[in-house]
Amino acid sequence: MILNELRFDSDLIYQLDCPLMLLPGDQVSVLKEQQVVVKRASGREERPASHWQPWCWAWRLL
Repeated sequence: MILNELRFDSDLIYQLDCPLMLLPGDQVSVLKEQQVVVKRASGREERPASHWQPWCWAWRLL
């Protein structure tokens, strides 16, 4: 699944600055600095990058 925005159960919605590829069992977090972290089903943690930055950023939508 490829995402351009994240929706959490607590009604938080984030717009991503890069497409995010997720596989079944993956977990996504948004850090306080608005950086996206993916914990893969294998247990490995990744910080996806955008085409122009070393991180994938998430902006909270109102």
